Amino acid sequence: MEILEINLKSKNNPNIFLVLTDRGEYILHSDSIVKFSIMKGQCEDERFFLATKDSAQIIAFNLCVKYLNSTLKTVKQIKDYLKKKNFECDIIDFTIDKLKIYNIIDDRNFAISYIRSNPNFSNMKLKQKLISFGVDSSTIDDLLSDIDEYDACLTSGQKFLKSKSIDKASIEKLNRHLYSQGFAWDTIKKVVRNFMSN
Repeated sequence: MEILEINLKSKNNPNIFLVLTDRGEYILHSDSIVKFSIMKGQCEDERFFLATKDSAQIIAFNLCVKYLNSTLKTVKQIKDYLKKKNFECDIIDFTIDKLKIYNIIDDRNFAISYIRSNPNFSNMKLKQKLISFGVDSSTIDDLLSDIDEYDACLTSGQKFLKSKSIDKASIEKLNRHLYSQGFAWDTIKKVVRNFMSN
């Protein structure tokens, strides 16, 4: 294989290069180009293959760090993100391992943060949401085992009844609403009694 051209892919990112060979186009990171001494006119397949793999690992990791910049993510979310970006399985696994080593991703920490951010969700709803994000069921059960749903049910009820008069019709709607949110009937009854007494 012969390298015909090495050009900057975009002015916005001075580290990403488009390498044209007699077999097609490849994306290489500047670190890999230097590390493997990639240059125009070169014909060494093995070194170029290692450079493309190294580049994919660097680019995948950097993309994930940007993706994680705003909020925590789970392993599943990172995998799905990299799959959409067309990275191969071995690159995805390498990136996940590296993110774990640096403690950048941790499903347990994600779950703790999500539970704290949604104080009006029932345990059932929290579990459904966290499972959809890819958090392990045993981790979720462990974190939810100490949570009393009463406060969450009360908060959800207060939001539902905000600026509504408390009468028979609104209480029936409240019952249905709280049940649809996954709260247990015993908890709903306690919350409704609280609203009725106040």
